[in-house]
Amino acid sequence: MSGPRIAANEFKIDGIPALEKLKGGDHRHLADDQERSEYFVPVEWTHTVPEEQAIQEVGMFGNQNTACRPKTPKWRSTVDRLKEKFEISA
Repeated sequence: MSGPRIAANEFKIDGIPALEKLKGGDHRHLADDQERSEYFVPVEWTHTVPEEQAIQEVGMFGNQNTACRPKTPKWRSTVDRLKEKFEISA
């Protein structure tokens, strides 16, 4: 994450309001309710690949939530494996 959480109706992607740019999801439903609005966090990706180069292997860590604090051993092995596959040393 490269910054604090931001309400969905204030978040921008490449300078464009997220609620205009995003097509899927249910982000608009409570966008004007500060207590119940969806919130986004900015992320600065250090490495990206085209979708067709995505890695999916049996045993990798997975979670349906948009954010989580991984504590299982699978998390570390998944990160190490992805760094190896994408040739990332950091």
